[in-house]
Amino acid sequence: MPAARTRIPDVPPTTLIRDRLHTLLDAAVFDGDAIPPVTVVCAPAGAGKTTMLAAWARRRIERWDTPVAWVSVDTEDNDPTVLWTVILQALRERCALPLGDLPIPRGESYAVLVNAIVAEFERVSEPVVLIIDGVHEIQSNAAVRTMNLLLRDLPRALRVVLATRFLPPLVLPRLRLENRLREIGPEELTFTAAEARLLYAKEGITLTRAGLAALMERTEGWAAGLRFASLSADSALPRITGDDRVVADYLLREVFARQPDEVQQFMLATCVCRAFTTDLAVELSGRENAGQIIDRLERTSILTSTADEAPAQFRYHPLLRGYLCAELGRRRFSALQRQHRIAAVWLNANGDPLRALEHSLKAGDHELAARLAARSGLGHILKGQSALLWRILRTAPEHVLNRPSVALVAAAAALDLGDVPAADRWLRRIADSVYPPRTQRLKALRATVQLHRSRLAGDIRPALTELRATNAGRTGDFDLDLMATFNAGVAQAWLGRQQAAEAALRQALSMAGSEQRDAIALECRTHLVAIAAVHGDLSAVDRQIADTLAFARTRGWAESSRAAYAYTLFGVAAYQRLEDDKARRLATVAAGLMPAVTDATIELCVHTLDAMIEFDTSHDPHEIVADLRGHWKRLAKRDISPAMIAYAAPARQRMALRVGEYPWALEVLDEIEKIGIRCGEQDLLRAVHYVHKGKMGSPRRILAPLLSGQTRAVAASTVVEAWLLEAHLADRIGERQRAHEALCRALAIAAPHNARRPFRDAGHSVRALLARGAGRFGRLEVFATSVRDALPAHVPDLADGLTAREQVLLAELPSMRTTEEIAQNLFVSVNTVKTHLRGIYRKLGVRHRRDAISVARERGLL
Repeated sequence: MPAARTRIPDVPPTTLIRDRLHTLLDAAVFDGDAIPPVTVVCAPAGAGKTTMLAAWARRRIERWDTPVAWVSVDTEDNDPTVLWTVILQALRERCALPLGDLPIPRGESYAVLVNAIVAEFERVSEPVVLIIDGVHEIQSNAAVRTMNLLLRDLPRALRVVLATRFLPPLVLPRLRLENRLREIGPEELTFTAAEARLLYAKEGITLTRAGLAALMERTEGWAAGLRFASLSADSALPRITGDDRVVADYLLREVFARQPDEVQQFMLATCVCRAFTTDLAVELSGRENAGQIIDRLERTSILTSTADEAPAQFRYHPLLRGYLCAELGRRRFSALQRQHRIAAVWLNANGDPLRALEHSLKAGDHELAARLAARSGLGHILKGQSALLWRILRTAPEHVLNRPSVALVAAAAALDLGDVPAADRWLRRIADSVYPPRTQRLKALRATVQLHRSRLAGDIRPALTELRATNAGRTGDFDLDLMATFNAGVAQAWLGRQQAAEAALRQALSMAGSEQRDAIALECRTHLVAIAAVHGDLSAVDRQIADTLAFARTRGWAESSRAAYAYTLFGVAAYQRLEDDKARRLATVAAGLMPAVTDATIELCVHTLDAMIEFDTSHDPHEIVADLRGHWKRLAKRDISPAMIAYAAPARQRMALRVGEYPWALEVLDEIEKIGIRCGEQDLLRAVHYVHKGKMGSPRRILAPLLSGQTRAVAASTVVEAWLLEAHLADRIGERQRAHEALCRALAIAAPHNARRPFRDAGHSVRALLARGAGRFGRLEVFATSVRDALPAHVPDLADGLTAREQVLLAELPSMRTTEEIAQNLFVSVNTVKTHLRGIYRKLGVRHRRDAISVARERGLL
């Protein structure tokens, strides 16, 4: 026999040694002492089986001196005489056993030879590995019987590793049942993205992130595909297709040419589809025995299936499919178009219009493509398939895209993906078209898309008025009415019309659930959670957000931009409960998922939550407040939900005051005054403003309408904060009973929702009131105790802040000038300076000048 048949193949120096595969082989081959296992490495051609086994075998020999015999099988080995001649030769070369005297039997006496080999190996204590590469070539009954004799009675010292493209007709099912079979499949052999990067690095090729992603999408980690790509790769983006000459030659020789003519014709007929069912394969191939051919191709690893779906879907590897499509086109281009047309008609008739749209465009059936896009495009957007729809539409010819019904669908898909420039191009295309929308349906669709665009631009009112001038929501087109109802609901929320918004969103959610429009259902759920958060019902927020995120997870959207707002709202609820670590984690996730373009309210919600969480622990709180102010300034001209402005205003004012930026606090007060509605947040911010000016009487008069219920607050937490400020102010003038009553009112509102954040933000005076009132809170005692225990010992009061004069004086303290020198420099009396100093010391919680400087620097005031 040629020496090459029993020689371990050489491993090229550029080969990436994947230790994880060697670890898998070590565990598989040497697992079991009494009854040794058989290891099968089964994967399609080019998966890297031989290279992996050769590298592993050489390492076993070099590091552990393990005897490893290698046999490369070919079609001649279907003759048992040839097969056992080469096996004996390999074992003789690697084992110190008297195998040379064993004769090669003839006829049916192979059992004698196998028994003799088993007997010889029973005397060996150390394991010997026999690797048989290419076992799929063994098909004859005689050769299979002899192999089964060895595998059934495998001696303890002999470990057999079979490498094959597909499972051969050996006794492997019996071994699997006896737990004596170890299997390594294509999933393990597939290269990961990290391994592909390392492989190219060994060849001196540096891959960009985009290049690596494109490469992995095209090759799916197939070892041969990665190798072929490296032969013609540039450093940024390796390009490889099934029509590449090197790839095509390999696939022709190793896969396609090995199939019977009937199977080849079937492969060419079905390759136009990325995935197909048996019924579609019958339609494409015209063969009633398509199921049998699919079974053959699946067993030989040419087709892969999604057995968990009903009906099962089958597909070719992308590179093999590319080769087959190119080959079909080379033989007759019209045949390629004909197969696409057959697929389009069948898919449309069987409820898959999106794939039908793709095939109709490739078939050149533009009328069908336009009808499909106009009729079913919105439904795919509402199901969360905008990316695929967008990719397909971009391949359509201009005369198809110029139709308003198609262009509006394309604009809606672009908006769903956050691609505003592309959406604007489509909308301009309609405006410039000689065929503007004339039907009531198209006018309603255009107004709906414009409203979505206006949400992102922040100019909602005109677009909402235009929508109401159409019959949007009443067209009879289910998907259009659903999209219009949802966008109108969000627009109402951003304009502060919470009741109308909730009604529209609930209607949209009901519609979406009835027809499984899951993407829009997720958005409806999230916005309804936001409304519950505005009402301050944290229990409802937790319950609804858990359901919403579970819904997103089951659809694969929990780690996508669709879930960013949901995580933000979850973080807001955790923040209100003083669960800061949880809130920080959720805020980080939300910030990472937030799309580049989104509604201003959602963007500000994400940024504000992040700032509120980081403020108390940041080394530079002033920078936190400055960044947040920058976000609000940048989005100031867009329509922002009054509820968002109202919810964020007290926190923004408090943070600005604590870092000594009194003008920034005034900006927040000005914003809340201009939201267009009378609300309790305005009273609260004005009261805090007067407290910081040192006017202690005015704040209580300002708060009175809010506390009496004459003025309604947008956010429930505002009322809690107002009662806590009232308690603080009452206590400062000695009205202890009033202070206790106000504190009880705050506790009563916050307790059902476990909202402890307002007490933390109100400061140390509230903690003192909680401690002083212990035992007097009645049914609120448990909650009051939990709040008191959760509050830090030292925290600034809600009303603690420096007046403008105090800020100026604070800036003088690090100079170490005397009081008299400071008074002279500020053109005030020494007594005035001393009065302001006492105010500074009290508000900073210190007694000495040096401590005031230290605390002020910690808080970012200096």
